[in-house]
Amino acid sequence: MSLKHFFPIIFFLLTVAFLFSTCDSGIENSPAPGIVRVTLESDPSDTVIIIVTDTLTVSDDDIFWVSIFQGRVFRDDTYGILYPRLESTRQEERFYNIILRQGGQYQRFTIFESHLPPQSYNKIEFGVDSRFLKLKNFDRIDVITPDNYFIKLPADFEIKSNRVTEVNIRVKPFKSVTRFRDSYIFQPEMEIYNVNYF
Repeated sequence: MSLKHFFPIIFFLLTVAFLFSTCDSGIENSPAPGIVRVTLESDPSDTVIIIVTDTLTVSDDDIFWVSIFQGRVFRDDTYGILYPRLESTRQEERFYNIILRQGGQYQRFTIFESHLPPQSYNKIEFGVDSRFLKLKNFDRIDVITPDNYFIKLPADFEIKSNRVTEVNIRVKPFKSVTRFRDSYIFQPEMEIYNVNYF
């Protein structure tokens, strides 16, 4: 085949390649997800509770055992599921000593960390259940949380592609406990006090 017969073939192939390179499929690439990290710590000003007739101040060895579960973040009626860790494949109930102290300061816990689509969100929701309170020389005190107790916190934060959004929540551990007859009831007072972007 002579060289002049190759020119139409080469021209055709170059034209097809150009058309494919400039073609718009109408499908845009999805943005990379961001990470939301939700932390929980006790309010540093809430350190005193009255048990029977004794006024007790929290110490480093005290325990207030609480579980956290079924986290979600909302944008109006749509939501994303929160997992305990980035590598988690299912939601799990996890337990925390919310009055754990080191050096006289309450510790902060990461209760959720998940990949989610980048957009703005306006609510965080998760379940809470309490187990018991153990202070100083007192015997273990059972603390009851009402059944199906879900925290619903109004929020205003954004998840950005390939970045971390950290939402910090505070709980008042002792102000949330009330005595009813012979029982202690935990109805957690919580608030979002800070949002950081990394």
